[in-house]
Amino acid sequence: MKLYEGWKVGFAGAGVNFLAGVPYAWSIMATGLSQQLGWSPVQAAFPYTVFLLSYSFFMVLAGKWQDHAGPRLVVTTGGLLLGGASLLSALLLTPAGVTAMWGFFFGIGAACCFASVTPAAMKWFPMEKKGIITGVVVTGMGISAFVMAPLVYFLVGYGMRNAFLILGVILLVGVTPLARLIRNPPDQPVQTAALPKAAPWYGIFRFPQFYILWLMFWVTTGTGVTFVTHLDTMARVHAAFDRGYILVAFFAFFNAAGRIVAGLVSDRLGRSKAMTLDFSVTLLALVFLLRAASPLYLGVVISLLGLAYGGLYTLFPAAIATYFGDKNFGLVYGLVYTALGFAGAFPLVAGYLFGRQGDFQGTFLLLIVACSAVVILSLFLRQPVVHKRDLYKRDLKEEII
Repeated sequence: MKLYEGWKVGFAGAGVNFLAGVPYAWSIMATGLSQQLGWSPVQAAFPYTVFLLSYSFFMVLAGKWQDHAGPRLVVTTGGLLLGGASLLSALLLTPAGVTAMWGFFFGIGAACCFASVTPAAMKWFPMEKKGIITGVVVTGMGISAFVMAPLVYFLVGYGMRNAFLILGVILLVGVTPLARLIRNPPDQPVQTAALPKAAPWYGIFRFPQFYILWLMFWVTTGTGVTFVTHLDTMARVHAAFDRGYILVAFFAFFNAAGRIVAGLVSDRLGRSKAMTLDFSVTLLALVFLLRAASPLYLGVVISLLGLAYGGLYTLFPAAIATYFGDKNFGLVYGLVYTALGFAGAFPLVAGYLFGRQGDFQGTFLLLIVACSAVVILSLFLRQPVVHKRDLYKRDLKEEII
């Protein structure tokens, strides 16, 4: 039985995301930079913050580029940037050098990959299956962290220079062959969302749903990247557990599982209800985290956080496709994704509070307040309704003709 072409694109996209998912193990690399090279906690966290800024803002340009040039070229470019940036980080190995190479250029490469593989796969499937195919594609990045965490821990043991070098080679030789399988369907996808084809892409700024999605993505991803950056340290401080890479692997495993689960749930319950459920799980886990005192307890809570965090990367693209359609999806998703760049402030604040207080209790309380707000905000998320008067006269004329 021949495999449907859309699934081939989806699995290839999952493979690209798997290789590009190395940043999820950054807390282990940050620990290595601090212990081996004497970097401060802020210096060790800063490359990841720059990565988030670069990654999120270049998602807009990469999304627009793949909308017009197709995904294959953009993914290939992304693979070259990922591998090259990691190799150059090994040669420089200073706070400024790693921030520039691994933070900035690695972020551009990741944006090229992620902005292309998800839209390409989604275009092969109808609206009622966009949640599950999105889950399949983005699960690759979650699985990557589960596999990469012990690998990165092993490589860091042989020195940070070797770790960056080996990871760079893996990325260079891995992404390019998979990029050849990433392509759009030959026919135009059916537009089933409320936003008409005649509406220009910047019409999304007229809808409150765009701003609600942006704010929710900012807070929820900010919560997730705080744990990605500091989880290894949290394990040592709050549970006296010096093998934080195990918790990183737990977080990564449930991160991957959450992407599939969220796709199934959102296709069944709808996008807004699934988001409310996902955010509520995050909030509940954060409350439990206030009393974390053992590795086992912390592991259970971290698993819940990973499950909910992984779901974000399925729920938001599926919601954007449902609310605004497939046309210019890469660009629109990139605009929402800029929130992740601002989310990079969360781990910096957490690092500052840790330096002042010696633990992460203040960070947990701050995140609880922020996530309570997004749970409430998600209750007001509804399908946008577009009227003909919202279109430009020229577009309306074209639609009538």
